[in-house]
Amino acid sequence: MKTYRILGILWLALCCYFCFNEVRALLMFHPADQSQDIVWFIFGIYCLVYLTGIVASIFLFRGAFWARWAVGLVISIQVVTNIAFVVRYGSFSVAGSIFYLFALTSLVLLFLPRREPVAKQ
Repeated sequence: MKTYRILGILWLALCCYFCFNEVRALLMFHPADQSQDIVWFIFGIYCLVYLTGIVASIFLFRGAFWARWAVGLVISIQVVTNIAFVVRYGSFSVAGSIFYLFALTSLVLLFLPRREPVAKQ
C-alpha cells in the first residue's frame, strides 16, 4: 500500500507538470489559424489524459483500486508516446530515457500482485 502512495504522489507531480505544459502549448496556437486544428486537438487530448492522471493519482494515493488502472493507462500512453518520439527522431535524450525507465518501472509496480499477510495461528 505504501508503494501505491509513493507512486500516486510521483505521478500526481508528473501529471501536473505535463498538464501545465500542454495548457501552455494550447495557448500558443491561435484558433483562427485553420492549419493548426489537428495540433490543437492533439494537445487538448493530451491535456485531458493528464487531467485524468491527476485525478486518478489522487485516488491512488487514497487507495482506490480503479485508480491503478487509470494511472496505468496514462503511463502506457506516455510510454507509447516516448517510443514514437524515439522512432520518429531517432535520438535519445537523457531526461527522456530516465523518464521512460521510471514509467516502465512504475507500470510494473502498479500491477504486481499484492502479498497477503500470512495468517497467524
